[in-house]
Amino acid sequence: MQSRQYLPHQYNLENLIYDDIERTTSSKIPSSGPSENDKLTIKMYDGKRGKPIYIQTPELTNVFGVTKKSNYYELLLPLGGFSCLTFRQFIINLQNKILSDANENKSVWFKNRKSVKFSPIIKEVNTDVTSTMGHTEDIDKCEEGMIKIKVTNGTIIKRNHEEISIKELSVGKKVRMIIQIYAIWVNTENDVTTFGIYIKPEIIEERNSYNLEFIEEKVIIDSDSDTESTTSTATCNSTNDELNDEEIKYESK
Repeated sequence: MQSRQYLPHQYNLENLIYDDIERTTSSKIPSSGPSENDKLTIKMYDGKRGKPIYIQTPELTNVFGVTKKSNYYELLLPLGGFSCLTFRQFIINLQNKILSDANENKSVWFKNRKSVKFSPIIKEVNTDVTSTMGHTEDIDKCEEGMIKIKVTNGTIIKRNHEEISIKELSVGKKVRMIIQIYAIWVNTENDVTTFGIYIKPEIIEERNSYNLEFIEEKVIIDSDSDTESTTSTATCNSTNDELNDEEIKYESK
């Protein structure tokens, strides 16, 4: 099916639709509800089933490098700086929509469980991570939070138009990605249900660094002019900065 990628401000979240629930556990699940260890996946599509949602990110600084996990690699990418404003707002709006839809569909997604926690995409920076950072000049870029990207074998990684391995990504360099807003995951363990949004990286491109840098398009004040120019920040579909979590508990991990 023909798909395209969107810049964060271009995508209308009202076009997001959900697939049927898939159970990823091999054990037999009682029809009355989730078992003690139950994992569900709800894929998300762009208007029609089978059409992926692809979003192109701005350039993000690979501050922490690559972390090896059991069967995948992990990138933690800060969302600070002017270039990330629109992308960060898109993530906030996406979380708002998922929380709202989760409240409407809680009887199906969570079997009306009383204890349901949401794991946000935007993670808070903790001192255990920042204390080991080699690039201290980029710490200020972590104040707005960061996103955690799970990199698997299916992710294409490039530098100078050539494919490289995940281990070849350089600490301190900028990367941009085409990510798929892939699915909602639901994990019930010991009678506690947690859910979140799985972002799947399709392409990661490490960007070249230059001695000359482009000037960010911030407010420019002409000292020779009597008037000051102002700009307005572009946002996505919603202007609500706060997550609606009145019914589902919000948990930062």
